[in-house]
Amino acid sequence: MVPEASTEIPTAASNAPFRATLALGAAATLLARVQNWQHPELLLVGSALAAVLYVAASELVLWRKAHQVTPAAVDVLGHVDALLLGLLVASLQFPLLLLTILFTLIQCYAFMRGGQRRWVRDNLAFAVGAAAVAVFQPDLQLRLEAPLHLVPAGIFALFLILYGHRALQQAGLLRARIEELQRQQISLKLHNYQLAKYVSPNLREGIESGKAVRLSSQRKRIVVFFSDIVGFSEIADEMDESALTQVINDYLTQMSKIAIEYGGTIDKFIGDAVMVFFGDPKPRGPKEDCLACVAMAIAMRNKVAELQAHWRNLGLMRPMQVRMGISTGFCTVGNFGTESRLHYTLLGSEVNLASRLETAAQPGEILVSHATWQFVRDQIMCRDRGEMEVKGFKHPIKVYSVVDHRKNLGSEQSCQDYRTEGFSLFMDLDQIKNYDYNKVVGALQGAFREVQRKFREPPPP
Repeated sequence: MVPEASTEIPTAASNAPFRATLALGAAATLLARVQNWQHPELLLVGSALAAVLYVAASELVLWRKAHQVTPAAVDVLGHVDALLLGLLVASLQFPLLLLTILFTLIQCYAFMRGGQRRWVRDNLAFAVGAAAVAVFQPDLQLRLEAPLHLVPAGIFALFLILYGHRALQQAGLLRARIEELQRQQISLKLHNYQLAKYVSPNLREGIESGKAVRLSSQRKRIVVFFSDIVGFSEIADEMDESALTQVINDYLTQMSKIAIEYGGTIDKFIGDAVMVFFGDPKPRGPKEDCLACVAMAIAMRNKVAELQAHWRNLGLMRPMQVRMGISTGFCTVGNFGTESRLHYTLLGSEVNLASRLETAAQPGEILVSHATWQFVRDQIMCRDRGEMEVKGFKHPIKVYSVVDHRKNLGSEQSCQDYRTEGFSLFMDLDQIKNYDYNKVVGALQGAFREVQRKFREPPPP
């Protein structure tokens, strides 16, 4: 009959003192009627032992059920509590005041904690406890004197019973409301999961942070990436609809996974084209953003090569090649559109440059701007592609073609790029013509002799 802290995860911590007192009183009143226990020391020790055992047993039952929804365990302990109360009241020869208060509490708590079934069982347990004392003590005399007027006692009992019944109804409504809220939460999670497919994870985190979404923008240094499939229109004409859909969805899925892995923000898909940018909403610094973007492009190129065999099984006859362009610079980034429909994207010349570089790239090539190359050249080997006339730009743009990570090339690097104060060396063996061989060797030997002479001769006094 003792109210637990929760019917879902039972815990007896807050009820241990009550149960100890209850067991102590019941044991003391029962042992006091046994001839061999009518000594204060024995009575105290026996009562305390009974209280400890009962509390320990109840704690053990609830501890074993702590991680399960087991209201049955709580009900059983409530019935045992009612049984002990019956023993206690009967042993005290049914004093009316105590009988009225305890019996009324049983009704109230039974209704609050378990409804009619709990109410019937607790009362039966109380009656069994009282009957057990009457059976073992036939000479029991009932003390039904009325120290408390029956009318106020009856009103008090009726109030607590009605209160318990009302609390039961409120608990039922509360449980129904909680279940409804849980269903709504699950529905919202499902809707959020569906909507999340249309938004890049970086942007979704910003939206879920609770910041107000409004028309706004700011200037930031951004690394912009564009890619598309070379000759996709011809490829589409050679495949049936289902196979084409599977190939393009598979391609975009793999590219998206790689972009997310390297921390890029996916701006949009335009058919087979992909636009990704780095530096917003979580900038890592110009160098780190450039390295992450170029590393992502290399990973995408490698993944496309891996998927060629799989796509051939789907009916793709010609190998699918991807070209990419990367530029770095200041862009205007933010929400653009209307109050009812926003798109988080970039504006600026660097966006146009990245798109132009992607268009100018050869199949399987990654072209980067000079600014991007400056940040990655110590870790990424690039070949100088010279200057390129780009539509929309007044002056030619110096561009570079990405080869691979230097750590992956080892001693096979055909390109050397080393710069320090007073010395600069950039050498691309693939670009050196045969007829320039003697000139290159002569220049290197001459530079070597001058450096050797300078640093081997003692400095002038």
